[in-house]
Amino acid sequence: MALILFVDDDPYTLETLTKAAEVLGHQAIVADSYQAALSLLMEIVPDLIFTDMNLTSKSGISLVQEIKGRSSTAGIPVIVLSASPEVATAEVAQAAGALAYLHKPVRLTTLQEVIRIYTTH
Repeated sequence: MALILFVDDDPYTLETLTKAAEVLGHQAIVADSYQAALSLLMEIVPDLIFTDMNLTSKSGISLVQEIKGRSSTAGIPVIVLSASPEVATAEVAQAAGALAYLHKPVRLTTLQEVIRIYTTH
C-alpha cells in the first residue's frame, strides 16, 4: 500500500482520485492548493504525488519545482495531471522534475500502472 498525495483545486477531481486510489488498495491524502500541499509535506512524506498543472494560487509546475528543490522531498516521485493535451505542457512538466504527465481524465488502469511503476521499491 502506498501513501499518495493528490493536489488539485477541484473537489470533484480530488474525490474521484481518492476513491480510485482506495479501490486500488492505497491510502490517499489531499491538498486543495499549492500552500496546503507544502504544509502537508512538512508533516508527512508520501510515496507519490500527483498534482494538477493549473492550481488557483500557483501553478503545479511551481509546486513540482518546490518539491524537487527541497532535500526532504526531492526524492518523492511527482506526476503532473492536466486537461491540456499539448505536448509542450508535458515537456514543461518533465523539465521541472515531474516523472510523468497524465491527461485528465485519468483512466483507472492508467492510474494503477503509474502507481505501480513509481511506488515499487
